[in-house]
Amino acid sequence: MSDRLAKLRAAFPVAASWIYFNHAAVCPLAQPVADAVRAFLDECLHNGSTGWKQWEEQKTRVRSQAARLLGCTAAEVALSTSTSQGLINVAEGLALSPGDEIVVIQDDFPANQIPWYRQERRGARIVVVPRQNGRVELSAILDRVTPATRLVAVPFVLYDSGQRLDLVALGQALADHPALFCVDAIQGLGAFPLDMTAAHIDVLSADSHKWMLGMEGIGLFACRTEHLDKRDSPLTSWLSMAEPFAPFRPGKPLRPDAARFEYAALPTMEIFGLGACLELLLDTGIETMAQAILGLTDRLSAGLTEQGWAVSSPRERPDERSGIVLATPPAGSPLGDVDTVVARLESRGVSVVSRAGAVRFSPHAWNTLDEVERVLELLR
Repeated sequence: MSDRLAKLRAAFPVAASWIYFNHAAVCPLAQPVADAVRAFLDECLHNGSTGWKQWEEQKTRVRSQAARLLGCTAAEVALSTSTSQGLINVAEGLALSPGDEIVVIQDDFPANQIPWYRQERRGARIVVVPRQNGRVELSAILDRVTPATRLVAVPFVLYDSGQRLDLVALGQALADHPALFCVDAIQGLGAFPLDMTAAHIDVLSADSHKWMLGMEGIGLFACRTEHLDKRDSPLTSWLSMAEPFAPFRPGKPLRPDAARFEYAALPTMEIFGLGACLELLLDTGIETMAQAILGLTDRLSAGLTEQGWAVSSPRERPDERSGIVLATPPAGSPLGDVDTVVARLESRGVSVVSRAGAVRFSPHAWNTLDEVERVLELLR
């Protein structure tokens, strides 16, 4: 383990008690994140809201940190309370006419389906890209894009199988089409490099509580500058205004940047926590973490296969691998069914979860190969 990864691991006290392979659900709290939140609460305890100017400065810092992670400008980043908030904002702000099409992925996580299906009430038609053996082919997505397509909604990583989509290839193929390219990035952002500019991503949403190593209730929403004035937003209020504290007059302008989507008060303590987790990610290096994660999941997949497990996560193509390994124990295994395996591992201090009738393992870069070997030994 490199010095940077060792420093990252030291930030997680949970390592003393758990082998935590459940980052695709909710990550454990990192010490710097807890310290940042605690410091904010302590400041409020003794000084109330007198430090509100520093709170605003923190928002500016966090947007800049996020822009480095996303490959966009700080003016294209807004803070949000969840992945769902960002996706709903996009869906309800679409200018739609009857017959307009929205492309979605079969069996994607509900947060990246429900907002789009709700547009059927406005006359939109939902076009579903089928999976083949659990995988999604980019060609299958592009085959369903027509002149009527208004938005293509995909995940960065499929939440169940862990297939990582080639967003750059997809975005480049869609670049000349007027449809919005929208990405639910929660299962990959923080673990793998992502460049909105190179991938021609128009809008993106992600919460921080998985691979970004942050907390629930705070996340990122990004919108390319050229789309700010082309789309409406149902989430528009006083903090969306260019001069939020000035008396309101009809027709007053919105903020010129993506922060116009920060329409109301956000959980300030969590913004300080978000800044701490972004610093943790950027200091370690996303490429460094990506390689570490793939090393862990490659060994885990190989070890499970050796023991007769059926690994359904795509592992053949290097660019499709992710931090998720979805696997099913062999038929008739003395370990029991999937739920029993999950419960038995938890009783031994290993955190995993059941998804899609299989066990989902999701280690992060701060986990170790020794932990992988211990899990494999328990499963023997």
